[in-house]
Parts: sequence; structure tokens; C-alpha cells
Amino acid sequence: MNLTPDPADAARLTALGNQAEHYATHMMRTTGSVPPTVIADTAAGYVFCMPAGLPDAAAKDRFAETARLLAVAHAATALVMVVEAWVRLAKPGIPLDTETPPSQAPDRQEMVVLMLEDATRCGNRLLPIHRGPAGEFLEFGHHPMPEYASAEGRFAGLMPKSTPTTAEVTSAKATLLKLGMCVVNRGFDPEAN
Repeated sequence: MNLTPDPADAARLTALGNQAEHYATHMMRTTGSVPPTVIADTAAGYVFCMPAGLPDAAAKDRFAETARLLAVAHAATALVMVVEAWVRLAKPGIPLDTETPPSQAPDRQEMVVLMLEDATRCGNRLLPIHRGPAGEFLEFGHHPMPEYASAEGRFAGLMPKSTPTTAEVTSAKATLLKLGMCVVNRGFDPEAN
């Protein structure tokens, strides 16, 4: 796996990560939370997809499969999965407790996680959520852009590894339509908020 992006690809991934951060900031300021969202970078611009909710593992699996279909149907060059989550980070010299779920750990941190991926690499950007005394969103803390590495899990490997065939694109579009999904441009402008 090539983990060193070509400069043009790196610029596109950086732009996609910045778009996702603007979107997350907009959602936090207007609603106080960020719904799970996938943003595909396509020749026609960014395409956003949000499920109604992710109440269980089956819904999460369906969302991952929908993201895969979206990437194929719209010839995405990259995707970013945007999720709000509880995160535990390893501290130097202290083993990370992998038995306790982050949502139940006393040292958990509330973050928005951006999982960036193109056909050859992936990386995460963590945005720590800073809230005021009444729980209102103030700002995101800053973490550097991700170093690209391999990843595992339900939301990894969403991008096709090779250019989809015409038949695969047609099939993916038909499946998305059966699911009731169509692309609508609503003119989202994160800079307006």
C-alpha cells in the first residue's frame, strides 16, 4: 500500500478534511451535535450522505455499505466519514485499557472523528470538542492532519481499490435508488455559519 500521497492527491485529501471540519463546526454550532455523515469527493463536487440514525451494529454495517455504493456510483476520488464519538487515547508509559468501552471510561474525551480515505491510503483527524459550562459547543481543539496508515474495521476500506466498471456503477446507482437515495444540491455553505 502506498502511504505517501502524490502532492495533488494530498491536496485533495486535505481539502476534503477541511470541508468535513467546516461541516462539523456548522453542525455543532447549529444543533450541538454532528450526525454520522459520509462526504464523497466527486467530479461534480462533494456529495453528503447521512443515515436517519445508527442505533445498532446492523445499521452501522448498512451505513458502511451505503458509503461503498456511494463511492462507486459517483466515482468518488476520496471519502471522509464524520462521526461524533467518545475516544480514549493512550498515555505515554501507561497501557491502554482495551476492555472498557470508551463510552464508559472515566478518562474519555468527546470528539468528532474524521476518517479520510482514498483508493490507496487512509487516516484519521481527531477534533476534541470543547464545551462551555452549560454544555454548549465552544470550539474544536486542534489535532494535526493525519499521517496515512492502514486501518481496519467497519468504516475502513470503503473506497474501491480499482476503477469500477460501467456495470458496477450502474448497479450501485440502481441500489442507491432502491434505497431511496438521490443526489440533491441544497447549496450547503459552511462558511455562512
